[in-house]
Amino acid sequence: MLLNKFWRSTSGNFSLVLGLGLPAILTAVAFATDVSTLMRAKSNLQNALDAANLASSHLGDLDITRNNAFDRYFQANIAGHGELGNAKATLTVDRGINFVKTKAVASADVNLNFAFLFGKEKHIEVDASAVESNNQLEVVLVLDNTGSMAGARMTALRTATKSLLDTLEATKSPTRQIRASLVPFVTAVNVDGDEFDPSWIDMDGKSSTNGVNFPVIDGKRPNHMALFKQLKQTGWTEPGWNNTGWKGCVEARPGAYNISDTPPDPDKPDTLFVPYFAPDDPEDAQKPSASYGNSDKYYNNSYLDDVSDKTKLAKQKGNLLGIDLGDLLGDLLTPGTSAKEKVAKYVAPAKEFITEAGTPVTVGPNRACPTPVVPLTDDFDKLRKAASQMTEWNGSGTNVSEGLSWGMRVLSPAAPYTDGAPWKTPGVSKIVLLLTDGENVVYGASEQPTKSDYTSYGYLAGGRFGSDSQTTAARNVDGWTKSVCTQLKNEGVQIYTMVLQSDTAANRALYGACASDPSGYYAVNDPTKLPDVFQQIANKFSKLQLTD
Repeated sequence: MLLNKFWRSTSGNFSLVLGLGLPAILTAVAFATDVSTLMRAKSNLQNALDAANLASSHLGDLDITRNNAFDRYFQANIAGHGELGNAKATLTVDRGINFVKTKAVASADVNLNFAFLFGKEKHIEVDASAVESNNQLEVVLVLDNTGSMAGARMTALRTATKSLLDTLEATKSPTRQIRASLVPFVTAVNVDGDEFDPSWIDMDGKSSTNGVNFPVIDGKRPNHMALFKQLKQTGWTEPGWNNTGWKGCVEARPGAYNISDTPPDPDKPDTLFVPYFAPDDPEDAQKPSASYGNSDKYYNNSYLDDVSDKTKLAKQKGNLLGIDLGDLLGDLLTPGTSAKEKVAKYVAPAKEFITEAGTPVTVGPNRACPTPVVPLTDDFDKLRKAASQMTEWNGSGTNVSEGLSWGMRVLSPAAPYTDGAPWKTPGVSKIVLLLTDGENVVYGASEQPTKSDYTSYGYLAGGRFGSDSQTTAARNVDGWTKSVCTQLKNEGVQIYTMVLQSDTAANRALYGACASDPSGYYAVNDPTKLPDVFQQIANKFSKLQLTD
C-alpha cells in the first residue's frame, strides 16, 4: 500500500526527472560543444595553412627562405587557438619553367570534452595548394586620350592605371622581372620621350609622305622638321604648349609599314617616321565661335595670321628650304592682324573652354599630340608620374590602329624600341591592355576641301585612308586595328580590350575579336568601375591564386 502511494505521489517530480535527465543533457551539450569546437578548429587550421601557403608562395628567392616564411606564418596564425594541439604543417614546392606550385598539408589534435567518443576524428588534417606564374611580364597599356575622355573618364583612367601599376610592382621579386609601358594615343602617338633616337625620324624629307600636305614649290616638297625650325626662328610659340618646335608626334608610315614593327632604316626612307606637322588652316569667317576649334564641319587649326605672318616668314634670312614659307604656312591668305594679336584673339575662347570643361584644344602644328610613350621599364614611379600627366586632347579623331601599332613596337625586340624580349621567349609573357571610349573616327572639317582635320595619315582628301569618305575611312582604320591584333596574337601576346561607355555592335565585333579570349573583352558602362576592371585583368596574369 505504501508502495502504491509512493508511485502515485507527484511531489518532487521535476527534481527527480532533472536528476535522472541532467547527465544526458550535460552530455548532449558537451557533445554539441565538441562538434562546434571540431568545426572551428578545422576552419582555423585551414585559414592558418592558407595564409602560410600564400605568404611563402609569394617569395621568388631561395627555397629555404620560402620554408622559413611558411613556418613563421603558420605558427603565427595558430597562436591563440587553444583547441589546436600538436599542430604541424609541411610545404612542398613544384618549380616549372614559368610557374611555382605549392602544396601544403597541416594536421592537429583537437582538445575535446569527449575525445574518446570521436576516436580518430579528434585528429584533423587539411591541405592547401597555390600556383603563381613566375613568367617575366612585359605589359603595355594602350590608352585612349582623345577629347571624349574628358572629365570622369580621364579621372577614372588615371586612377585605374595607377592601381594596375601598383599591382604589377607588388608582384616583382628577385627572380621575377616585371616591366610596363604606357602608350597614350589620339590620332597619333608621341615618341619624343625616354629612349628617343633621331635616327628613327625622317629629318631630311626623304620619305614619300613627308610634306605631301603642302604645295610643291620650285620642284621641292617642304620637309616637316625644317618647317618647325623655320617657325622657331620667327619666335612663334604654340598656345597650350610650353615649347616651340616639334612636340614628338609622328605620322603613320606609308603602305604596309603603317601597322608593322619593321625597324626604321635610313637606307629605306619610307621606314622612317615623318614628324607630325599640322598645317595652318585658312581663317574661316563662317566658323561658329562656339566650336572652340573642334568643329566637325569647319577648319579647326588656324594659327598663323594670313598676311602679317606671310610677310614675316618670307623675310626670314637663311631660309632652310629655299622656298617661300609664307606661301606654305599661310595657306589660303586673307587680311588679318599681327600673329601675336591673332593667336590671342583665336585662343582666348579655347582657354575659357579649358577652364569650364577641362578639355584642352591645341592650336598649332602639334594639334592633338598627347603625352609621350613610356617604353618598357621597371621604374614604376616614372610610370605613375606619366599616368598622372595623361590628359584628353580634342581634334582629328580616334585611331586605335596607330596606338596598337606603337604598342607592338614597344613589345618588339627590334627598333625603334629594343627593350622587349624576342617574341615567344619561354618564361616571358607579353600583355597588351587596350582601352578606348569610342569607335575609330576621322574627324573635323567635313565641309572643307581637306575633308577632315589633319591626322596621322594627313588629310582625308589626301587619299592615304583609302577613301575621302569619313565613314569608309574609319572602317579602313578598323581593318588596320584588326590586323595589328592578329599580328600580336600570332606572336603569342595576350590581349585584353576594354570599351568605356561605348559597347556598340561595331566595337563588340572588333574588340571582342581582338581580345585573345572572348572573356578578355570588357564593356565598362560606369567610369567609376574602371579601376575594378583593370584590377580584375591584372589579377589574371600577375597575382598568386589558391587552387583546389
